[in-house]
Amino acid sequence: MRKLLKSFAVAACGFILLNVSAVALPVDSKTECKNNSCENFKVGMYRVKNTLTMNLLMEKQKGERVQICLRNSAGKVVHEETVSRSIEKFGRKFNFSEIADGRYTLEISDDSERIVKNINLSTNDVSESTARTLVAMN
Repeated sequence: MRKLLKSFAVAACGFILLNVSAVALPVDSKTECKNNSCENFKVGMYRVKNTLTMNLLMEKQKGERVQICLRNSAGKVVHEETVSRSIEKFGRKFNFSEIADGRYTLEISDDSERIVKNINLSTNDVSESTARTLVAMN
């Protein structure tokens, strides 16, 4: 009788362990859009001349919710907001005059797609950085 209870307990534990690993949350697998255009939304971003301000403009389909998240180089969220489903055109100014120098990442995403912008902020200049940057010094 004891052997039967032990076998049953071991089988139950094995069954539970197999099911726990199958219920694990999926990894975020949003596809990255090219040319600032996704299926449900489009993004334009530019710097206001002679300032430390960047403008973000977005057009999206009505009924879609879009998240905007600005992170510093350590991954800490500096700004986060959600654009509601009822809005089709959206604009936001990001004022970098009171933020420390460094690299920032702006991610605009919906449930399945995302656009990632890299921003390099130095004391006198704010600009969107390209995928690869070459700096030469004498």
